[in-house]
Amino acid sequence: MRVINLALGHGATMVRNTVVELSDGMLVNFIYAVTGLGTFSAELRKARKMKFHGCEIPVMPLESIRKSKAAVMRDKDPAHIRYIDETLRLRRMANRRTAKQIGGRKSKTGK
Repeated sequence: MRVINLALGHGATMVRNTVVELSDGMLVNFIYAVTGLGTFSAELRKARKMKFHGCEIPVMPLESIRKSKAAVMRDKDPAHIRYIDETLRLRRMANRRTAKQIGGRKSKTGK
């Protein structure tokens, strides 16, 4: 409850036991343990830094999120896994197309 109390002390409103709403309406969901993954430091090394509301935050790769959902397998997780799998499949297709285009340009120029 320490982080929840810190958030509440800074003006957040408690929505559920792990969710607070900030003064600008943003919801923050605190997760204290993630099932099916490595240590926090190992997962953090895989994270990608992204800008969010002016802050740089680490974001877990979809592969790690999928792995955790498969380990927990709540009622909602099969649907999430299906969409993650489809997103990963589409990414792989796009990467192959990009690699082909780059390879095609090299062969056309003789490099």
